[in-house]
Amino acid sequence: MYVERFVFLALLLAAPSVTQVRVEGHGAARRFISEKYGFSMAVPVGWGVSIGLDTPVYFHAPSGERFVQASIPKEGAVIRTQSHDKVFGLSKSVATPEAWALADASAAASSIPPIKPLQFPMESGVSHAVTCSYDEPTFSPDQRTQHSVAVFWDFGQKLFAAHLNYNAHDSKEPAFEKVFFQTVRSIRPLDKYNEPLGHRANRRKKLLGSH
Repeated sequence: MYVERFVFLALLLAAPSVTQVRVEGHGAARRFISEKYGFSMAVPVGWGVSIGLDTPVYFHAPSGERFVQASIPKEGAVIRTQSHDKVFGLSKSVATPEAWALADASAAASSIPPIKPLQFPMESGVSHAVTCSYDEPTFSPDQRTQHSVAVFWDFGQKLFAAHLNYNAHDSKEPAFEKVFFQTVRSIRPLDKYNEPLGHRANRRKKLLGSH
């Protein structure tokens, strides 16, 4: 599981975007836009973001540090999100957030962690969500253990997941987890009230031109 996740990450960070995604806004107002899945999500301040996929991957490293062979540096972290239609293995056949959380933890953790409900804002469009966390062994040269916090949710009748990974017992643990939950819970549908301003203006022009 570790190899799958971070070989994927290394390829992603080097790949140009070929999907219908973009980042809009500045500073704390930056948002990742996924046209394919119909949502936007906040970009954490001070974090990098990849637009190589239809769902966002965020990464953070302190000044002077970097990701080497996909290993997370000290005081660094990664948040990766994914849609269920992109997974394979045991998780492919699941149909609920709870079942996906169980399959995911079974593949990565030494024991099954508690799976707890998680509340999202009503305006998020998320109908149901759960969370769990566990330590995950790695195959890095120093055999460092990583900690993973995961959220699984139902949005637009599709399943999604997000994982936060950082080095176990890192001093930044509380800050990373605060950012993670704020970011995941910032998801919003791209409907007529939340769509990007440029799209809203284009839609208005089309409506005016039809009269």
